[in-house]
Amino acid sequence: MSSEPSEPVVSPVPDVSNVVERERSFGIGRLCMFHFRNYRELDLTLEPAFTILAGPNAQGKTNFLEAIYLLSTTRLLRSHRDHEAILAGEDKCRVSADLLTGTEVAITLEHGHRKKAWLNGQGLPRAADLMGRLPSVAITIQDLEIVRGEPADRRLFLDLELSGLYPGYLRHFSLYKRALEQRNALLRNAQERAKSGFSVDAWAFEAWEEQLAEHGAAMRQFRRDYLGRLQEPATSTHAFMSGVSERLEVRYEPKDEAADALALRLLLEETRDRDLHRGSTSVGPHRDDVAIEIQGKEARLFGSQGQQRTAVIAIKMATLTLAREILGAPPVLLLDDILSDLDPVRRACLCELVLDQASQAVLTCTEAEAAGATILSRAKVYRVSAGIVSVG
Repeated sequence: MSSEPSEPVVSPVPDVSNVVERERSFGIGRLCMFHFRNYRELDLTLEPAFTILAGPNAQGKTNFLEAIYLLSTTRLLRSHRDHEAILAGEDKCRVSADLLTGTEVAITLEHGHRKKAWLNGQGLPRAADLMGRLPSVAITIQDLEIVRGEPADRRLFLDLELSGLYPGYLRHFSLYKRALEQRNALLRNAQERAKSGFSVDAWAFEAWEEQLAEHGAAMRQFRRDYLGRLQEPATSTHAFMSGVSERLEVRYEPKDEAADALALRLLLEETRDRDLHRGSTSVGPHRDDVAIEIQGKEARLFGSQGQQRTAVIAIKMATLTLAREILGAPPVLLLDDILSDLDPVRRACLCELVLDQASQAVLTCTEAEAAGATILSRAKVYRVSAGIVSVG
């Protein structure tokens, strides 16, 4: 098995001046859905400021946000299987948006096929090539897993945030993922060959380990730098929302001591025999975690449900603040039924943050009044019922 020539590591803090110049104002002017979730067909103009979707549960409010999230991240909010988003009885679905920048983006999902992405009517080589065109920050009840879930949930949060902000990170992440899959396949192949008394030459591993080390070290640098910058806005937002002197701390937590590409390559070589028994790679950024602590104690284990919820909202709103700083304009903010889960004080705090930090925001709630009088006065309200959107 041969490897492709490795590419030079790019700077962990890439120049985004071209992105800022091209995309001074992020947002959606028009959203269209065809056979997506419970929407048979929808063509809706969005407000440049606030849009509120109100109505009972299980009517399609979250599906609406999920369509925007799909265009932003190329992922679904609530499932890993793309075909689950296709309206029952149909073969495929399509979501598209006219952005405020004049760009049209679209994604199609089809049974038995990979998702396809489109930019101004032209098909893209990979769906991931759409990332960065429509930056967004989504806050949903599922985000509690960032605090109380497994390390994989926190890594996913980091990977999505960084991939949407930095093309360089997305590149390193994609190449690392490919190299990891190849090394793991090679490990399993070596296990099978060992049963017959054969072995796999060391050079076959070295080719992939060199790529894992290069791209893995770059990923870790991106992650450290990002969380280092996220700390201050997360801390201040948490203090504002909690109203008490509890310090929130968010930091990167690698699971091995490889400080750079050389150290990681040597560690991969050193752990190769152990990994042969495991059948998988035991070191690298795919094993790392993010420590989230309140007053020095792990929020996952010792935080109350209220503390965990406040910590998650503080972290996600901090990503909005940081993205605005990096990109030069705030991403689209998606709030999915979060307001109803907060007490009146925290709800008022979050509404104030939304007014201060967001440019375009789409909020879902059972009752529009939960958004507060100030947001309501600047928002267009729609009612959602069984996949039908009408003016509220």
